[in-house]
Amino acid sequence: MSFLEPLYLAGLLAAAVPLIIHLINRRKAVHQPFPALKLLRESDRKEARSLKVRQWILMALRILAVALLVFALAKPYLLSDASAGSSDRLPSSVVFVVDDSLSMHHGDWWSAATDRLGRELEALKPWDEAALITTARTDGPVGRLTNEKGKLKRAASSLEARQTAGSLPNAILRAGDILSTSELPNRRIVVISDFTAGGFPTSASGVSAVDYPVRQISVREGNDTRPNLAVTGVSYSQQGPAREGRWVVRAEIENFSDRPVEDIEVDLRVEGKVVASRLVDELEAGATRAVSVNHTVKGAGLRRGVVEIGNPDALDDRLDLDNRRHFTFRMKKNVEVLLVNGAPSSVAYRDELYFTVRALNPGQTSESSLVPTVVTPDGLADKTLENFDVILMANVARLDEAASEQLRQFVRDGGGLFVAMGDQVEADAYNERLGPLLPKPLRRIKRLAQRDDPDAPVKITRIGASERTHPVFRIFDMPGGQALQSARVYKYMLLEPTTPEESTVLLSYRDGAPALLERRVQKGRVFLLTTTIDRGWTDLPLRTAFLPMMRRSMLYLARRATSEGEERYAVGDVVKLDVTGLADRRVVVTGPESLRFVLEPEEGMVTLKPPVAGAYTVWSGEGSSEASETASNRLDGLAFSVNVPLQESNLTPLSEGALTPWIDGNDDAEEAGDGTSNQRAGAVERLNLWPGLLFAVTLALLLETLVGTRRSVLRRLWRRVTFQDEPDIEV
Repeated sequence: MSFLEPLYLAGLLAAAVPLIIHLINRRKAVHQPFPALKLLRESDRKEARSLKVRQWILMALRILAVALLVFALAKPYLLSDASAGSSDRLPSSVVFVVDDSLSMHHGDWWSAATDRLGRELEALKPWDEAALITTARTDGPVGRLTNEKGKLKRAASSLEARQTAGSLPNAILRAGDILSTSELPNRRIVVISDFTAGGFPTSASGVSAVDYPVRQISVREGNDTRPNLAVTGVSYSQQGPAREGRWVVRAEIENFSDRPVEDIEVDLRVEGKVVASRLVDELEAGATRAVSVNHTVKGAGLRRGVVEIGNPDALDDRLDLDNRRHFTFRMKKNVEVLLVNGAPSSVAYRDELYFTVRALNPGQTSESSLVPTVVTPDGLADKTLENFDVILMANVARLDEAASEQLRQFVRDGGGLFVAMGDQVEADAYNERLGPLLPKPLRRIKRLAQRDDPDAPVKITRIGASERTHPVFRIFDMPGGQALQSARVYKYMLLEPTTPEESTVLLSYRDGAPALLERRVQKGRVFLLTTTIDRGWTDLPLRTAFLPMMRRSMLYLARRATSEGEERYAVGDVVKLDVTGLADRRVVVTGPESLRFVLEPEEGMVTLKPPVAGAYTVWSGEGSSEASETASNRLDGLAFSVNVPLQESNLTPLSEGALTPWIDGNDDAEEAGDGTSNQRAGAVERLNLWPGLLFAVTLALLLETLVGTRRSVLRRLWRRVTFQDEPDIEV
């Protein structure tokens, strides 16, 4: 028991006043013999004993009344950790933190959270104030303390579980900031969540804990161990010529539960239709399995695909949103290749690109998907590079700074570049202007032998080892692939020994020097061939391996050939689209669930934050109808897909004490006995005792009055109350 006014306890000394008065009023009996009253002596003794008892009772009641009054003036109270329901507790400021992240879509967790929030709001008293925030939002919905209960209820009814990741610690810290603005004596935080480990930070270094009690309310149904599977990744690549439309889609399936799962159906949907399926016999606990599905797509245009788990109900998987992965790929009938001829010739077979053009497109009757366009270095400035997939530079002496910058930007944006050497190449100019693209800096030309030298077979080198696992050279492991090693090389460009990042040697000469190198530059790729693609330095163009090597190189370098390097967006990420030259006034982005964003470009960029997972299509101008797959105002190159965040798939409960760094601001923190809440000392209700004491004082005074009144008076009063007649008195 505690007291708000402990100084009033000094008034307990007044409890001695009735005792002193009783002692003063005592009279010493004087014995006077009177024989006539001897007969009444016995009755007087009985009456005296009765009066003595009454006097003791009166004294006790008066002392009790004084003592109770003093205690009531000192305002005693008790502290209780009972739930909010006492009308006598202190006014409270409460911040409700509701977990609205992706994991709350599991089963009936979200409905349990909203039900519990409703009960907590009903328990608020009129003098309380509260705020309501969520883990997946940085604002509100009620971000300031208010005592408008109706406003809080309306905000609670409008809450929906989102498809984004949430940050429980950040929400608790925000709640602490809100409570710091309150002046009410009792302040606390109430967290309603599933308390999953997914997405929760593993380190809390440098975290300042809140100085307010935090009560945790879990929506879990005990120890829920149901399995949860998720499609955690999708990649795709084109196989063979574009006209064949053969694609391979690779998906990763992860088991987030603590037990193996059997018979998992994996479906591939393209434009809403199931086109292929695979069955995973068993997936161990915590394991990841890669699944490949082949699919053939005819025609050109944008395609939207989904890899999903087809039988979640049979697997008892109650979190459905992470069972699918969206992706978008673009079907092009042709691959546009821009060939820059550094040494054109009127004699056909002496032209630098004579063999390359015929390798890419053998003739008018050819069904090749590679469409070459030939220009000179001077004509490169007149071309819009974005209209091409690959640019091949053959024996180009040098480029001016403007053309070099265009080429660098083309590669950074995802274009492919193939650079072949020749006698006209100026090494210093290449290193200066194309250095950020080259796999290695150029050094000088190494001459091994003249073509007519009788000792040439001894002096020359040949093509040697290749990176057999690379998509371009995988075919040369098949019968007949030895034709590549039979090519003779008379000259090649020496390179500096420095190796930039993401640079790989794909093909070497037998003397160890690199023949073909690859470098990745942001979204694009660059091939550097250290010899020529005509007969000037080598007889490679005459070999049967030349045609498949060049064709596969162009397909590999083409931007549409693979998903590698594409932007991957999660729900809640900011998507920035460069619409420079594509849309001037406005851009319309349409998505799943009839979503529609109308955006105005700023400096050629539009920005949006997709709220749900799915495929998004971008349109220019006023139109946004998807009635035709070849709509002229649809910007297929900007289409993108958005998926749910992977960290929310881990539904493992938080370990005990995981939240301690954020909520354990004082040393007197106490853990609640039921394991579902955490409250620090002081986060309790005050039960006032003085109203009851005042009532007890009233009762004591009433009893004192009744005991001190003569019986005859009480009998007369009773007769009057009960309407009884007064008894007759005989004289």
